[in-house]
Amino acid sequence: MVSDQFLREPLNDVSIRGDLRRVGAVGVDIVRISRVREIAKRRGERFLNRYFSKGEVEYSFTKSDPYPHLAARFAAKEAAFKAFSSAGVRGLPLSSFEVVLGGGGVPAIRDSGRASCRFASDNIAVSLSHDGDLAIAVVMLSGELSVTNK
Repeated sequence: MVSDQFLREPLNDVSIRGDLRRVGAVGVDIVRISRVREIAKRRGERFLNRYFSKGEVEYSFTKSDPYPHLAARFAAKEAAFKAFSSAGVRGLPLSSFEVVLGGGGVPAIRDSGRASCRFASDNIAVSLSHDGDLAIAVVMLSGELSVTNK
């Protein structure tokens, strides 16, 4: 259980210098699947390579309709960006985040290694969902957060 004192502490002292800090932050994002489908079809591999890892693209294209899965992953990247930003970490591009499937097919966020800095947390939880034309993701950071330059 998180104490009330912890919830009142400012989070803006987490920095790219590699400080360790106990954090509790949440990010959420919602994306229209039709928008991702349209952009992917119009810009092709340029769009896919810019925002998604090879593994994310391969996984999504194993599905009969890859675009709900791509949209959910894009929403997860935006949600992760928001969670890290609210924890005081700035400058991580969307390509910093990779959605992978952990044990039992549970999605997880990890550092893609594509940014000028690296992050690590003992607990980054992610939830993905899609229905109709919408995909949504929630990312929660808790525990120790470390961000360092490469």
